[in-house]
Amino acid sequence: MQNISKPIYLDNAATTFPKAPGVKEAVSEFLENIGASAGRSGHSLSIESGRILFQTRKSLADLVGLKNCKHILFTLNATMAINTLLQGFLKEGDIVVVTQMEHNAIKRPLNALKNKLKLEVREIPCDSMHAVDLNSAKEMLKGAKLLACAHINNVSGAMIPPEDLSALAKAHNVAFLLDGAQSVGCVEMKEVMSQVDFLALSAHKGLLAPMGVGALVIADDFAIERIEPLVFGGTGSLSEEEIQPLFLPDRFESGTPNMHGIAGLQAGLEWIKKQGVENIHRHELDLREQLLEGLSGIPNLKVYRTKGRSSGTLSVDIPNYTLSEIGEILDSQYGICVRVGLHCSPSSHKSLGSFERGGTIRLSPGAFTTKEEIDFTINALRDIAEHRGQK
Repeated sequence: MQNISKPIYLDNAATTFPKAPGVKEAVSEFLENIGASAGRSGHSLSIESGRILFQTRKSLADLVGLKNCKHILFTLNATMAINTLLQGFLKEGDIVVVTQMEHNAIKRPLNALKNKLKLEVREIPCDSMHAVDLNSAKEMLKGAKLLACAHINNVSGAMIPPEDLSALAKAHNVAFLLDGAQSVGCVEMKEVMSQVDFLALSAHKGLLAPMGVGALVIADDFAIERIEPLVFGGTGSLSEEEIQPLFLPDRFESGTPNMHGIAGLQAGLEWIKKQGVENIHRHELDLREQLLEGLSGIPNLKVYRTKGRSSGTLSVDIPNYTLSEIGEILDSQYGICVRVGLHCSPSSHKSLGSFERGGTIRLSPGAFTTKEEIDFTINALRDIAEHRGQK
């Protein structure tokens, strides 16, 4: 066993850590020196808060290639963004198409709406390497209203082909919601945004910012007109009216926003812009390849491989241990932080073939993970696998 000076954090698919340089300072600066609600008053501190809100909205729009930053609608997280779209867009009898490897952020709200709205939910088959069956997708999209799927799978790291699915959806006049929780900030999104109608995201993952901030991104005015707000209330605008404003972004942003979190998000966006998203993605893919190469051939260790494009996330298993045993050993004996289990995505594990096992060991490097940390992790997993193999 080797000694390490600090924990090795490989749980970035859940939430990134550490956050980008400048994020902590931006949050502290807002709490200590600004503190006011944006758009609620005319004094200088409220105006400064509003400036931060606008600048963050604009920076996020620039990152995803959106011309009108008013189409960035802030929420608490990607899950709330997905719920805002599903509950505000779908009507009774609609047909929704998903893949067989969706996260519960999509599956649970759809299941909640299924009986209420008499929805028909169709699932595009996926193989054990998380490749989507495009031929089946073509047939399933006939007559549908919405295609909803994750851009990058949070268990395997597999990336769907948004350009192919977008072409099929457009051919059948089907709206396209992309769950970008695992992709925004990690992969280039400008071209992808041109292929979808709606994008959900969280600040605390690839954007390297605090928890409690997300967004629903809407491609055009026509799409917005088809959505009812999920939450109604005070916006700081048209206070003489007792009905929700119709203009953006106020129509979808009731209540006081998480301004210290948004200030942190702005700092995260600034850092990502300087680094370049493509460079971040390349770094994470290099670490994934390092893991694949280092773990291949180790007795008693299984690697769940995928086809096509991916993020840095990789799932593995050491079948002679329980998953909880592996997680505890990695944490207590090696100081390596991973997530084991079903990862809020049982559908992903069913298609991957790991559901009956109870899930996988998920290794998710991030922007600040080093090659030395990956080498240490490979050696730790080898030690664990070979130790039980000798018994």
